[in-house]
Amino acid sequence: MELLQLHYFRTVAQLEHMTKAAEQLRIAQPALSKTIARLEEDLGVPLFRRNGRQIRLNEYGRSFLQRVELVLSTLEEGRRELEDMAGLNQGRIEIAIQDPDRIGEPLKLFSKKYPNAKFGSFKPHIMRWSLY
Repeated sequence: MELLQLHYFRTVAQLEHMTKAAEQLRIAQPALSKTIARLEEDLGVPLFRRNGRQIRLNEYGRSFLQRVELVLSTLEEGRRELEDMAGLNQGRIEIAIQDPDRIGEPLKLFSKKYPNAKFGSFKPHIMRWSLY
């Protein structure tokens, strides 16, 4: 069992559709299907109930998904902890922008990924002055 298989499994389980999951993961659908089939083979049980193009988790899949979510979130916490210890997620970013409303959503996403990053802002005319 590989970490990549677990990541793919979680995505397929959430979307309940191989093609949509493959698109989200940016891989070919046959490769995703093979990866899920190998995971099921490794585990010795089917994880999904298949009905045409739509698939749903069966009881094995629902049980396994709970564990996969726990494992993947624990690994992500560990990665963030190491980044924090190494100081990789710290720093200050200065931004000069005329229309702050346009950058709100990207900043929110960035802050979610790098919670220790600090932002500062100033008006573009100050930036022009400081460059000379």
